[in-house]
Amino acid sequence: ERGEIRALLAALGMKAKSGAQTGRMRVVPPTSRGDIAREADLIEEIARIRGYDRIPTTLPSTGVPGGKRDARVVWERRLRSLLAGEGLTEVINLPFTGEGLNRRFTGLWDAPPTAVALLNPLAKDYAEMRHSLIPGLLENLRFNLTHKAESFWAYHLGKVFRQSEGGESVERQCIAGLMYGTRPRRGLRAGAGGAPGFFECKGLVESILELFRVPEPVSWTAEATAILHPGQSAAVRYDQVDLGYLGRLHPDLSDQLAVPPALVFELDLEKLLEYAPRRITSRVLPRFPAVERDVAIVVDRDFASQQIVRWIQNLGEALIEQVEVFDEYLGAPVPEGKKSLAYKISYRADDRTLTDAEVNELHRSVVERLGKTFHAELRS
Repeated sequence: ERGEIRALLAALGMKAKSGAQTGRMRVVPPTSRGDIAREADLIEEIARIRGYDRIPTTLPSTGVPGGKRDARVVWERRLRSLLAGEGLTEVINLPFTGEGLNRRFTGLWDAPPTAVALLNPLAKDYAEMRHSLIPGLLENLRFNLTHKAESFWAYHLGKVFRQSEGGESVERQCIAGLMYGTRPRRGLRAGAGGAPGFFECKGLVESILELFRVPEPVSWTAEATAILHPGQSAAVRYDQVDLGYLGRLHPDLSDQLAVPPALVFELDLEKLLEYAPRRITSRVLPRFPAVERDVAIVVDRDFASQQIVRWIQNLGEALIEQVEVFDEYLGAPVPEGKKSLAYKISYRADDRTLTDAEVNELHRSVVERLGKTFHAELRS
């Protein structure tokens, strides 16, 4: 190959001479080639004349180290995947809004927030940083309806802002969603589904809480929220910590904003991330089967069903594994102003299969104490 290299250099007008002992090659370029100043320049010239395609392709001998996985980004991706699976489309809105909407939609701040004003706003209607993500979703809904859309299911993962007492901007990341119209179904359940109700919205929020491993029991309390319907709304709390709210838009507000009363929710992502485990661990499946028993009671219509779930969980009975509400009934023969709630209680022992006798005895004791504690009428 030395001979080929000398021939190529000679063709370029360079004088090349090899040392007999060292094996090195001394090259003298012509005075017209001032760009040939170092060894790398000679190598480039030889490769250019001989052909870059004749240089064999090789991979680096060392691996490229990967970056560290950011836990926050991982959970945001999981949240997006969950909501996409539920049929919601992600929207990305500008963080600006008007003074009127900021006064109505104060978001999840602990106290009425002070808005962060823009020094050079794009328009008068976008002169402040938003307190809540809901106004942007309502604007998306209005836009889609003007284009003859029959339904609109969307969510927004973004930041909200307020001004601190010291005049500094404070921001917090939230997740908000809006559900309007029927949700198209695909696959085995192809076709249009029914219009969503409050419990569909609540179920979606429960899925988000379950994703972030928020411990049970979570409380759902009816609170007066100016933007939501008083009879179809709830605040979400765990251990006296406010996580968010959900419900149907207030009819008066819907008329003022010229949008239909859609279902909305808004949750504090910063607080949800506090419950997200850094590492998901597995556990051994139970060896022995669970035994389920149902109980139905008649209570006042405004009675919170979660009260009984928490009460049963706090009994301290080792054999009670899970309690859940599976039905709510209104109408005859239930008296006016009352409702029927049905609960499913699962019993399981870690060391044996429970017999019907011991389950029936424990279940009867729980039901009797339940009726006395809440003054509830038991349904057969």
